[in-house]
Amino acid sequence: KPNYLAGDMMMLAATMIFGAMTIFSKQILAELDVFNMVALRFLIAFAACFIIFIKRYRNLDRRTSMHAFILGTFLFLSYLCMVVGCKYTTASNAGFMMSLVAFFTPLIIFAQEKIKPDRAHVISILITLTGVGMMCMSGDFKLNRGDCVCILSAFFYSFQMLYTERYAHRHDPVVLGTLQLPFVSVYGFIFAFIFEDSFRLPVSAAGWWQLMYLALGCGALGFIFQTSAEKLSPASHTTLIYASEPVFV
Repeated sequence: KPNYLAGDMMMLAATMIFGAMTIFSKQILAELDVFNMVALRFLIAFAACFIIFIKRYRNLDRRTSMHAFILGTFLFLSYLCMVVGCKYTTASNAGFMMSLVAFFTPLIIFAQEKIKPDRAHVISILITLTGVGMMCMSGDFKLNRGDCVCILSAFFYSFQMLYTERYAHRHDPVVLGTLQLPFVSVYGFIFAFIFEDSFRLPVSAAGWWQLMYLALGCGALGFIFQTSAEKLSPASHTTLIYASEPVFV
């Protein structure tokens, strides 16, 4: 039986890093518009990764680029929904909605491949979502538009995680995990110039600190860990571990 411990620990590390993403994304929106922030964050993340791993990019081929584009597209859609949703709901509610990745993933696998989750996996999902719900939800909880947008974010991220697992076995996980970042940045720049009034940089030290954490922590290190983890562990493990993100939020 495969030993998934190394992959599980990498995914746990990624989830710990991502835990601050919801809070810092909500804070930095006081200085930057949504698409402006997305474009800057992922551009900085890719620039840092490219400088560090430039030797690994020498064997880059068209197939890896295409798969990175697909991952980047789902990542952009998920992150966009998460950031927009956070404007209209609390960080704890957003964290719970994002944990629904553990619920959507087996449904997508069943729809695509007709593979049913086993009983242990179903029980694990129910326990996870119940626990996260008890931790995050208040007694007067009502589903609002921000919560609905965050649910959509979890849906898109489920696709990102599933396709990451499939592609990570075919490519260098570091190259694949970091090459999706510039595609997200390009989407951010395009949407910023279309929908936002101006493009600007953070004006405070706190804003720069938050942007750098989102770029280098969540954007660079987090996705390297996630992609490497999904090469070693199955989606049934990684999505359940990712559902623990509200603990760190």
